[in-house]
Amino acid sequence: MLRERIYLFKKLVFAADLCLVALALQVTGIINCIRLGTEIDIFAGDHLLTRVTLIWGAVLWFMPECYTIRLRNIGEILLSSVKTGVISSILIMAYIFVSEFRTESRFPIILFSILSTVFIGSFRLAIVLFLEYYRSRGYNYRTVLIIGTGNIARGFADKILKNARFGLKLIGFVDWEKRPDLWRFRDIPCIGNLNDFPEIVKNNHVDWAVFAVGKRFLGKIEQSLAICEQMGIQVAVLADFFPMKLARKRIDTFFDSPLVCYETASPKKFAVALKSFVDRILAITSIVLALPLLFIIAAAIKITSKGPVLYKQERCGLNGRKFVFYKFRTMTRDADRWKWKLLAFNEMDGAAFKMKNDPRVTSLGRLLRRTSFDELPQLFNILKGDMSFVGPRPPLAEELARYDFWHRRKLSVKPGLTCLWQVSGRSDIPFEQWMKLDLEYIDNWSLWEDAKILAKTVPAVLKGTGAR
Repeated sequence: MLRERIYLFKKLVFAADLCLVALALQVTGIINCIRLGTEIDIFAGDHLLTRVTLIWGAVLWFMPECYTIRLRNIGEILLSSVKTGVISSILIMAYIFVSEFRTESRFPIILFSILSTVFIGSFRLAIVLFLEYYRSRGYNYRTVLIIGTGNIARGFADKILKNARFGLKLIGFVDWEKRPDLWRFRDIPCIGNLNDFPEIVKNNHVDWAVFAVGKRFLGKIEQSLAICEQMGIQVAVLADFFPMKLARKRIDTFFDSPLVCYETASPKKFAVALKSFVDRILAITSIVLALPLLFIIAAAIKITSKGPVLYKQERCGLNGRKFVFYKFRTMTRDADRWKWKLLAFNEMDGAAFKMKNDPRVTSLGRLLRRTSFDELPQLFNILKGDMSFVGPRPPLAEELARYDFWHRRKLSVKPGLTCLWQVSGRSDIPFEQWMKLDLEYIDNWSLWEDAKILAKTVPAVLKGTGAR
């Protein structure tokens, strides 16, 4: 019965969304007529109404998070509406571009995109406010029984009590052990132990049974889960088994198998995808603009020293995946064979090798390194998707083998042309500090942070600070 009511609610909201999209299109037509000084015709947009509504409906249909209201804060709900509006607007503009429905002005398209998103977002806000008021009067709540009495259980109870707007009502706790005395936590009673569980769920109205268990009790919940399944009670198992300091927890499925995933990479999936898209656009643009310079440098290398123009080297990228790393050759062609003889002159501590007056570097190579022009071929690495414009520098496999465990977390993101290390002094910075800067970048990543690093890279390159 409960699931049927939720399903009906979602269908009604979906129908209302489509009506709001149609209303936004009509309002756009009226405003555009007023703007142009023409006669208002409410039927002017009928030729687009069906198509636009279908596009919006398809996007809404495949984004079920737009209809998940309970257990989400207002910001998350509105963000879903904005995300849906952006995707729908892009698809509608693409449809108008390839169809016969051309328009001389972008104003109606932009206005409709804004209005439809605002209407649906406002509708969501109205639903949330109505539900909060309704729940404050004692209606539309879900009862929760917490199985467990430890820190995990009490922490979960605290979250429910602090977020009354979600409409969750705690029945009580069920203890794992047969304690002689029952207790209360913030006025929520312990109403029995695990042996009493069948009678507790039989004699109480329970919507959700939440198992807040420690690792050592996981083997004892199977029978209780089976009872909940037989009675049709929704079950949740809190997955706070392992206290992680940096990794973020994410619940996922794989071929219908539930997974608890822990990852240290950024949770901003859309921003990460946008970064990858922008990287490729900027790489193509940079390659086209730099083509004359690329040809000049290639010719100069060929004329001044024997050997190939490009230096190709195997590096370790995202999660240690190996790829071919491109640079303009700045050393003699047999440089790699003599590296072992120069290890005693390494001026960099840790796993990296840096030498200020490396005898293998050619005269032209010193100029290319000082200006960082030797890095230009890495634009093709970015175009291929092996690298990004901003990210930790990719290590050699032999360097990676000498990394400590915490150093290796720098591989949890794509390597890049520049990062905090490059704009903070490059080779003048000790190895341990270099690694800390890379991890600081990962932990505080944002598109805005990338933009700031790129802006700082230009003066750092012009100064040649730390270049070797």
